[in-house]
Amino acid sequence: MEYSVIVAGTGYEGRDGRIRLAVKPGMPVKLVPEPTNKFDPNAIAVYVPVRAWFTLFMKTDVHIGYVKRDRAEFFTRKLNEGGRILSAKVRSMFTDRDHPRVSLVVVTDW
Repeated sequence: MEYSVIVAGTGYEGRDGRIRLAVKPGMPVKLVPEPTNKFDPNAIAVYVPVRAWFTLFMKTDVHIGYVKRDRAEFFTRKLNEGGRILSAKVRSMFTDRDHPRVSLVVVTDW
C-alpha cells in the first residue's frame, strides 16, 4: 500500500536549514521508530542521507523531522503487528515559508 506522509517539526533545531540545503524530491528517507521518545512513544523520526559540506562530505543521515502524529500512531501499530515499510522517499517540498513543508511517499506491505 502507498501512503502520503507529512513531515512535522521541520522548523525546529536547525532542521529548516538542513532541509533547504540537502533535501530533494525523489530522494530516499529512513523512517526510524523512537519508542523511548519522551513526547510520543509512537514517534517515527525521518532522516535523509546527506553528503555535503556541512557533513564534511562524509555520508551521514540527517534528521529532518517526524512523521505526523496521527500517521505515526497508525504506522507504529502496523509495524508492531509485523508489517514492514518497503520504501520511503521525498514526494515534494515547499521552502518559501518560515519553515519548509516536506511530504513523503511511503510504501508498505500492509
